[in-house]
Amino acid sequence: MSVSLPITKAILRSQRIQGVNAGATNVKRDIPYYAKLYLQGRMNLDDLVTKEISLDEIAEGYEALRDPSMTRVVITSF
Repeated sequence: MSVSLPITKAILRSQRIQGVNAGATNVKRDIPYYAKLYLQGRMNLDDLVTKEISLDEIAEGYEALRDPSMTRVVITSF
């Protein structure tokens, strides 16, 4: 694979090409940012969780994921 770009503009604009495998994140920056958005009501995470379970219900949680309508099972108590 090759990429062609005008090198002068790339240098002057501080542009770069970066490979990414399976996504990328900066945990120290991104997690607090997402938490802030959630707490402000600007990021709806609640609808991503279909079922909350305790740690001792882990087998039932995996079984529940066989249901195609189940999107996320989250352990909320240990």
